[in-house]
Amino acid sequence: MFSQRSPWPNRIALLIVALVAGIVLADRFGISPLTRPAANLLYGWALLLSAFTLVLGVANVLWVHLERIQQGSAEWPLSLLLVVAFVLVLVAGLATPGGVTSPLLEWSFDAIIAPGQATLFALTGFFVVAAAYRYLRLTRPGGVWILAGALLTLLVQTPISQQALPDLFVGFADWLLLGPVMAAMRGALLGGALAALFAGIRLFSAPGK
Repeated sequence: MFSQRSPWPNRIALLIVALVAGIVLADRFGISPLTRPAANLLYGWALLLSAFTLVLGVANVLWVHLERIQQGSAEWPLSLLLVVAFVLVLVAGLATPGGVTSPLLEWSFDAIIAPGQATLFALTGFFVVAAAYRYLRLTRPGGVWILAGALLTLLVQTPISQQALPDLFVGFADWLLLGPVMAAMRGALLGGALAALFAGIRLFSAPGK
């Protein structure tokens, strides 16, 4: 994974990452007030890096789709639609006095983006059923419970079903989300964090790697 000829640059990079993570965690948990200035500085750097990454990602997306339009690829009309929509939204945000809170952008969000998100959410149920049919072994009890839990969660979170289903059924689904599901998610996050911590300690302590 790491080059054996020059282990020190890799170790220095890992040490910097570990130091930054330690400062941020100490500030989040309130362990030491001395870490607050350093944490604020790191947050500012993170915002700058995020803004630069966003601009770079937008430029990359535009470059890829402009190449598709120029080469006349199979789906170049979709690329043209994306570029035109990006230019229109960008011009509307820069030209209107309200910026992102202008009526034009609010209309584009309410009339285009929000219905698109609702459509994707509606397709999630079909995707879950198709994935469960293909990849889950429904002959085993575990696969059946996973599919039933996923369908129950999608069903309860739909606005129409919340009005049509009994309150006991909706309350049971909410209890599942706030109780066992949330506990499982926190356990998975804690396990991943501990695994990353032990992997970092192993990389630091391993000689010549």
